[in-house]
Amino acid sequence: MPSHKALAGVETTVQETAAQGRLTQSRAGSIAFFLGLVTVGGELASRLRRPSGSIYVCALAAFLAIGLPTPAHSQQSSPNGWPAISLEELAMKDDPTNPGASAILLYREQYTDDVKQSETNYSRIKVLTDEGKKYADVQIPYLEKTLRVEDIKARTVRPDGKAVDFNGQIFEKLVAKAKRVNFQAKTFTLPDVRAGSIIEYSYSVRWREKPADVLRHPEHYIIAFSAAIPTAHWVIPDELFTRRARFSIRPLPNAQLIWTSEGLSNDSRPRRQPDGAVRLDVQNLAGFREEEFMPPEEALKARVDFFYVLGFLGNADSFWAVQAREQADVLEKFIGDSKSVRRAAAEVVGPNDQPETKLRKLYARAQQVRYLSYEPLKTHQEERRESLKANKNVDDILKHGYGSGNEINLFFAALARAAGFQSAPVMVADRRRHFFDRSRPDLRQLDAMVVWVRAGAKDYYYDPASRYCSFGSLPWFETNTVGIRVSEVGGGLVTIPPGKSADAVIERKALLELDVDGNLQGKLSVNFVGQEAIERRNEAREMDEAGRKKELEEEVKGWLPPGTAVELKSVTNWEGPGDALYAEFTVKVQNYASSTGRRLLAPSGIFQASKKRAFQNAKRVHPVYFPYPYQETDDITLQLAPARKVESLPAPRSRIVPFGSYETSCESRGGTLQLKRKMTIDGIYFTVDDYPALRAFYNAVRDGDEQQIVLQNVSAAQNTHPN
Repeated sequence: MPSHKALAGVETTVQETAAQGRLTQSRAGSIAFFLGLVTVGGELASRLRRPSGSIYVCALAAFLAIGLPTPAHSQQSSPNGWPAISLEELAMKDDPTNPGASAILLYREQYTDDVKQSETNYSRIKVLTDEGKKYADVQIPYLEKTLRVEDIKARTVRPDGKAVDFNGQIFEKLVAKAKRVNFQAKTFTLPDVRAGSIIEYSYSVRWREKPADVLRHPEHYIIAFSAAIPTAHWVIPDELFTRRARFSIRPLPNAQLIWTSEGLSNDSRPRRQPDGAVRLDVQNLAGFREEEFMPPEEALKARVDFFYVLGFLGNADSFWAVQAREQADVLEKFIGDSKSVRRAAAEVVGPNDQPETKLRKLYARAQQVRYLSYEPLKTHQEERRESLKANKNVDDILKHGYGSGNEINLFFAALARAAGFQSAPVMVADRRRHFFDRSRPDLRQLDAMVVWVRAGAKDYYYDPASRYCSFGSLPWFETNTVGIRVSEVGGGLVTIPPGKSADAVIERKALLELDVDGNLQGKLSVNFVGQEAIERRNEAREMDEAGRKKELEEEVKGWLPPGTAVELKSVTNWEGPGDALYAEFTVKVQNYASSTGRRLLAPSGIFQASKKRAFQNAKRVHPVYFPYPYQETDDITLQLAPARKVESLPAPRSRIVPFGSYETSCESRGGTLQLKRKMTIDGIYFTVDDYPALRAFYNAVRDGDEQQIVLQNVSAAQNTHPN
């Protein structure tokens, strides 16, 4: 089964890091997008013209400097400025909706003021148990070059009602670092927190730049394109049960504000106020519950996204078609029609090569480019010493020999065109973080890139910029997703085909000996194929040899009972983009079989014997989401000790369902047993209604894996059956 690592993603992004704070900065996603998660944006500056014809040049500000808070607490305030605390809140001992909860969020407020370029957050939390004291540790994430975090105030209200203001030190913590961008967090710990305490804190975040003039005075511009510029982002549920929460935004007065919502009931939607503000009040909101193998949180949590509209958006399909053309204006300039690229393509492919052969050679040529994004982050001093120049077009990639972000994909598109293929970049939604929502006019959804190539009448998708992807494969998070083909003509929404279970395989072959006491030892070889190989290479790309060795050994130990000794003897193809990552191990398992008098009982599913049981709960809150379809195959030769004889073997089992299959068998061949097992999952997304069938299948798999091999002492068998 795919691991939670695959679901979490390999790289920490700005959005994911922001989510590590209890209160997520609402615009972290906007900033991350324009700082490089998708390395190409629209050339807004060249499209905004005053009637006089002068070019308005503050493009980035139009997207980023839209605004952010001062608190406007709706509750009646006490003389010291904090909202008054009721006797009922002080006396609360438990959460009636979730008895035994560690804490409850009594009130939360998020107020965005795009006019003043500020946002204020306020929280009041009741600590119910000692475990709830962890909420005294507060983390406020922000991007230091773009935002200022100010006016941090906090206090603890003891169970007796006495308040203790926070006067301690506020620390700066580096949470994540990307190219010339530091994602910081201000952290502090509230004093004297115990069960029964109430903790409160508020802070303001301010933008360092002013809103773009086109948003404040759109009437001064002739806007010859359409755009939806993101502003506030409200994530509604908290991890704690929320008694009351208020979200509000004061928009720029002359700009056209729209919003989309997801996961809200009809009677709980944002309402426009008489003064032009938009407000949402919610109460008695269940805490967000995590489950194993659930979709990304962003796809599950109720949210509201706000946008300022420039031009005319039209319907969803027309909006995305326009975005495809707008992005093409930028990317086509980078791809160009280069003579040097045509020469490079001609040097690689032969005139008599078949189309697939040509594409393979061009793909290999693109992957020869030094990929800066896969290299460890360098200090500013190291960057200055190397003094790498930015690539302005594909000619520069050829000249410099390196590329970053999606530049290698654009280089491949240029090579394919030079060889006579139709080709274009496709901006897609990365399934590690979210699912594409066509109704949301938000280009930030498209945070990954693949390359479309048409050969004959068939469409193909490639990603040579993913270092470990062999020709014809894509990283799992770029399959079964939606994006836009970036083209001046024929562009618009496209769906990337799903992967197949044969694209992600773990093959195990073992030659093991089971001694008279039930101890197991021998050799194991494992083939990680396709996505399984790509995932492990990505996880280990910054590890040294010792770290990689330990990583693989720990994984195999996880397949076997506790206390198992595993040693990696050899591994093949760590760095290459080929499909198979091959590893050989020795394993020693003490007391694998249990003794019951004169018999030994051994589970037939050797590499599933200690697996955590999946989907034990009868009920499910969220859909089940696997990153990719997959297969597991086992072929095990088990040599028995001469003093042991087979008394009984598990019967073969087979189960076929619409979304997968399972089969297992065990045969006796003289003094050896041949154990075979194959499990296939062909689906990735299962609704709550699908869950009972999925759970029943996994229960059947578990029952099959737990069948017992019964071995008898040879002397006991002879006494029982004399000649």
